[in-house]
Amino acid sequence: MLRTLLVVVLALLLGACSRGPDQATLEGDLQRRLTQAFGEGVLGIAELQRRGSASDAKAPPEETRVVVYFDSELELLRDQDFGSWESPGVASLISALGAGPRGLSGVQSGGNRRGDRLKAHGSLIYRQVEGGWQVVVPQGFSAPRAPQPSEGGTGSPDELLIAAVGTALKLSPTGAGVSERQIIRDEMQRSLASIQGRLSRLHHGYPLAGGPAGGQYARFAVALGSLLGERGLHVVPLTTEGGVANLRMLRRGDVVLALSQSDAVHYASTGSGPFAGEGPYSQLRTLASLYPEPLHVLVRGAGPIRAIAGLRGQRVNLGQPGSASRDTALAVLAAHGLKPEDLGEAASLDLQQALAALRDGRLDAVIQVIGAPADQIRAASEALDLRLLPLDEPAVRQLVASRPGTFAMSLAAGSYPRQPAPVATLAVSSLLLCDQQFSAAEAEQLVRALFAPSNRWLAWGSIQGEQLSPANARRALTVPLHEGALRALDAGPAGAGAR
Repeated sequence: MLRTLLVVVLALLLGACSRGPDQATLEGDLQRRLTQAFGEGVLGIAELQRRGSASDAKAPPEETRVVVYFDSELELLRDQDFGSWESPGVASLISALGAGPRGLSGVQSGGNRRGDRLKAHGSLIYRQVEGGWQVVVPQGFSAPRAPQPSEGGTGSPDELLIAAVGTALKLSPTGAGVSERQIIRDEMQRSLASIQGRLSRLHHGYPLAGGPAGGQYARFAVALGSLLGERGLHVVPLTTEGGVANLRMLRRGDVVLALSQSDAVHYASTGSGPFAGEGPYSQLRTLASLYPEPLHVLVRGAGPIRAIAGLRGQRVNLGQPGSASRDTALAVLAAHGLKPEDLGEAASLDLQQALAALRDGRLDAVIQVIGAPADQIRAASEALDLRLLPLDEPAVRQLVASRPGTFAMSLAAGSYPRQPAPVATLAVSSLLLCDQQFSAAEAEQLVRALFAPSNRWLAWGSIQGEQLSPANARRALTVPLHEGALRALDAGPAGAGAR
């Protein structure tokens, strides 16, 4: 009986492995995706081996879909810098391959040369159609989502602490309600970040204000902490509300390092915009410009919204309070003649929550500033037909002229599934920041380590980290470079590791 069962299981497994397109179809589809992302004559498939297939658990009920896994070796047919801001980079390559950041190797600091080989573990999703199989989208990489305090269960430390605070405040004999608990949770997160920062400084570390849990800033901050830790620099990444909150934490001395957008940094340094009541932050300094962050305006592909003007009266997520992305989103709406009150609803969800609400029909659009292609958006595109709205050219010109730290950018065709053409948008630069209390020696050491050619950003889970380059370290700066950073960058390849 056991032997018969094993034979049946083996037969089922072999059947699953043989499902999907044949080798020639798989190679052809992958080559087309690479050509769509990078153009003709950039990447060719030197070797490709199937590694089995599995049913797609996310397939619509009416479709039969399989995920086909493969190992590939790609050859560079001409020189290509995958860290360039002006051309498709590592994130586009990972998107085309349906790979995760740890599934790609061979990308060289300073750019790859003709004849170089890249190795990747990737996957594509196929649906069964009459006469064969049709590629749908890459399987891709879904970033792990950190559980929120509200998801920890009634016995979790977070929930016990919320209950204790509610009791101490004598909110209700039966405990705090939903609204009260959310207020306590928000204030706890702010307080915990501040406590972490102070404890880190006490133990001679460098607390770094990152971003919301599971977000791009948070993942970059964790990768940065790991890489610098290998070089003896103790950086402690903190979970925060985002770029605007980070700048306030840096000014208060809660942290030593911070990530924020170039436009928000300008307003903090001049005491304007969201910082109008706080006065100029004249001590603010840049350690390096890291990578570009284009603005994404996402709607459902089958919906009627085709332009920014179509957002009037719609339910739109603008981003979390305390995030620099939200401030930029408001500026973009204003440049198109829209105010928050012109919207049907101005939501304040994080990106993951907003994409889920868009999928479920509880939102009509999502506006987010984030490095592209963003893995969260790409993962959502696997199950949801999304469309990127272009910004109006006059609005982009107005914003670039009036909002320091912004620049026009085009999201390359194929950045996301079902995106056949480039999309015109606005971008900012992600900046790593400190202030003048940070010593020149510390700044120089950190920047040298930041741009070390041996940094393994993909191995630590940060796709955007591969876009770091000394050649781009001074781009879109809105406050001066710290003198130590300037010293490291001026030293050239020996000091910073040129790409």
